[in-house]
Amino acid sequence: MKKRVLLVEDDELLRLGLKSIIQTKKEYAIEADTASGKQAIRLFDSNHPDIVLLDLQLPDISGIEVLRHIKRIAPEIPVVVLTSHEENELLFEALEWGANCYVLKGAGPEELLLGIHYALLNEMFVSPKLAKLIVEAYLFVNRQRKSLPPLADLTVREKEIVRLVIDGKKSKEIADTLFISVKTVHKHRSNILEKLGLNNLADLRQRKMYVLTEMLEEDLTE
Repeated sequence: MKKRVLLVEDDELLRLGLKSIIQTKKEYAIEADTASGKQAIRLFDSNHPDIVLLDLQLPDISGIEVLRHIKRIAPEIPVVVLTSHEENELLFEALEWGANCYVLKGAGPEELLLGIHYALLNEMFVSPKLAKLIVEAYLFVNRQRKSLPPLADLTVREKEIVRLVIDGKKSKEIADTLFISVKTVHKHRSNILEKLGLNNLADLRQRKMYVLTEMLEEDLTE
């Protein structure tokens, strides 16, 4: 039976090219394709594909939001992320949310098909050029670790708030998401900044990659 693919890519020419590559393999069938993140969520919920190819930068909502939805609803469904050199932070967020494979936009057909193949085996694949970026980012994060306490010093609730803060959520949005008061959010934020030795939330957001890497490592060791 053919594996059904949901393709999410906002660049029409690239999307057509990706479809052509995928259709060269008899074992794959394009179930649906879209340029919209919101439409991708609707298509995923209605079509139940076997695998998703997902662009991280979409015109309406972030590809990360689509990835979160997929992994919350059906964590067993593999996701191949399509990314560019400039999307380091999004790449780390995708790692945090459980994407299986990471293919550089503009990579050759063999690389794309390898990513799909490994994703369906529930294994990881990273384009060689992206692997270099990940190593460089990891070294950068290690340098930041020398000046910041580990996130392990934070409570579970504080870590939840950190995730939402670096996503750009405001106090009211955080309060609504976690079903707590705005006053409680402000208290937690103050505790977080004090524990991490930071002056304000802007300092925290500037260390987004460090935070995501720390959280990813915690998830992997649990």
